[in-house]
Amino acid sequence: MSVFWDTHDMSTVAPSIPPKAFISYSWDNAEHMDWVLQLATRLRHDGVDVVLDRWDTSLGSDLSLFMEQSADIEFRVVAIASDTYTSKADNAEGGVGYERRVITPTLMANLAGHRIIPVLRSNPFAALPRFLGAAKYVDMRAPERYEDAYFELLQDLHGMEATPKPPLGRNPFLLHPDSEVRSAVSWSKGRYVSPGLSGTVQFDHSNDDGQYVIGAGDRSFTLAFSVSGPDSVVIYHDPADIRTVALARDATEPSHIGDASQYDGSSRARVIKTGDAAVVSNVNGYWAAVFVDEIEVRETSLTGEPRITFRYFIPETCTPEFRPGT
Repeated sequence: MSVFWDTHDMSTVAPSIPPKAFISYSWDNAEHMDWVLQLATRLRHDGVDVVLDRWDTSLGSDLSLFMEQSADIEFRVVAIASDTYTSKADNAEGGVGYERRVITPTLMANLAGHRIIPVLRSNPFAALPRFLGAAKYVDMRAPERYEDAYFELLQDLHGMEATPKPPLGRNPFLLHPDSEVRSAVSWSKGRYVSPGLSGTVQFDHSNDDGQYVIGAGDRSFTLAFSVSGPDSVVIYHDPADIRTVALARDATEPSHIGDASQYDGSSRARVIKTGDAAVVSNVNGYWAAVFVDEIEVRETSLTGEPRITFRYFIPETCTPEFRPGT
């Protein structure tokens, strides 16, 4: 299990009302019910005011009234979409079928909303109940993906953006004379950004001071390169959002990194050769691995322009662990 933490200065974060969530699920079997209980317990530990039948009802409770109250509009609904849940919802069977009838009117009243978060569990064909349509879901079926999926669910419940929207820039046609607009757009800093958590990049590291941004929001890293030789570059921790840079020799895949915190990040710069990786941490506590696949200098480039080709990977959580399943 991975551990993640928040390195933000909490004095700058405004206090908020804990989000409320009602967990809707079917009583498939004892193992499934325990899995749901564990998920609900962890969510409460992480600041989500979860309502669950095993906590909030007792012998003699009116289960229909409990479902109606918990399906109130102020609650998000975490629907554990197992095969059994989907079947019961589609066929209006049992408590799941009743919950569907209670929840559906509030969904119809706000078609643009996102009250229900489907969570796939024991559902090999990823079949959601018909009343959810093509809703975006969280996939918790594979144990090795559980931590990433849990973090995705927690982010959404707390209203955090998984992929933050970048700030809106200014209209280049108003900033530059007509004769300069095209060149200004071609060489703007927006060209040197790859916002995903993983990807492959090719860029001329002699431009924009050798800087290229990977990731977005808190998981953003400004990589600063300079030419070191025909098969190597130097990467620096000079950008304001970078905390450390380190060398991982002969690392070509995330699984080769292991624990990123074990690498020496005490120097301002590291020389990275083809076939090596740079291990980078940012000021928000996130980590990235940058795998250098190819380096071209002017003398070796077919186009006459220098170029670096690298792959990168950023774990979703604040963990230095790059092993499989983290």
